[in-house]
Amino acid sequence: MRALDTPVLLSILHGAPVAKSLLKSLSGEELATTEVNLLELSALAARAPGGSRAQRIRELERLRRRLTVLPIDSRAHAEATARLTADRPGGLLLWAMYGALQAHGCAELITDTRSNLPGGHWRFKVRRIRL
Repeated sequence: MRALDTPVLLSILHGAPVAKSLLKSLSGEELATTEVNLLELSALAARAPGGSRAQRIRELERLRRRLTVLPIDSRAHAEATARLTADRPGGLLLWAMYGALQAHGCAELITDTRSNLPGGHWRFKVRRIRL
């Protein structure tokens, strides 16, 4: 299973050529994201100007149906808690997202090269692509 981070999902929603190429290269793979990523995208859609808000929400819903959405459940909580550090780089929502990826067997998180996601003791790999 390959997980797509928020910048990658935004690129897909905007129809960027690099996103189309990525999706083609991942054909046949199970693609996932987390509830945290969907929350970020929903917040962006809700802030859109009136007329485009409904369209963005529809596009997000269409994308969501194509993905496995990993929950922030008790297993995700346990995985994140086991790895918490005092400074928690990236904040608790990031740790919840990582916990969900770990708990549900994600092999890789695909994000943007500009993302400054912290490493740590996780079993999944982080791949950065130029969007």
